[in-house]
Amino acid sequence: MRIKTAATLLAISVFATAFMGCSNDAPEASGAAEQTAVYDTASSDYYQYLGNIDYSTDAAALVWEQVDGEDSGVYGIQYREILDFNGITSQHEIPVCLFFYSSSARGSQNLAAGVEDLAQTLAGRVLFIAIDGVEADAISTAYEVGAYPEFILINEGARISTFSGFDLEEWSIDDVSSWMTDNGYEPDLSMLMR
Repeated sequence: MRIKTAATLLAISVFATAFMGCSNDAPEASGAAEQTAVYDTASSDYYQYLGNIDYSTDAAALVWEQVDGEDSGVYGIQYREILDFNGITSQHEIPVCLFFYSSSARGSQNLAAGVEDLAQTLAGRVLFIAIDGVEADAISTAYEVGAYPEFILINEGARISTFSGFDLEEWSIDDVSSWMTDNGYEPDLSMLMR
């Protein structure tokens, strides 16, 4: 398996990395009904299943929120620990995309940057959860993950679609973005410039 990198994704990742995924502007909801977003995620009901910011946990929700310790209006992707995995995956407020990866695999850091971009472009419409499948093997086993990386889309507790990068000879995060669009969740790319 080989992961290809699109020039545009690389440029976006470099841009996002340079600004540490942060923005000085609160996002605005799209005018399209299907893309109406709840951007005040900290007041969302699903937050009851999330804990503190933790970049070392084996399973973390990637949430777009005000960055602690920064000026008012500075937003970014934060990694929040999952307090109740079954609760977060069975709640009915927002679909969940499980991103299974192996922290020991080459390219995981580059892929994670692309997933953070997807989480940002789908903020308020899909909640991404990054899971180190090797370290959190009970979760990988429960979802019958055969290889990494793998994305599983869940809505109201039911698995609705799977994207397995292992099944493809070549793919990029753009293919995952297309898969999300095919499942009714089109990323708002303007969020990357916020």
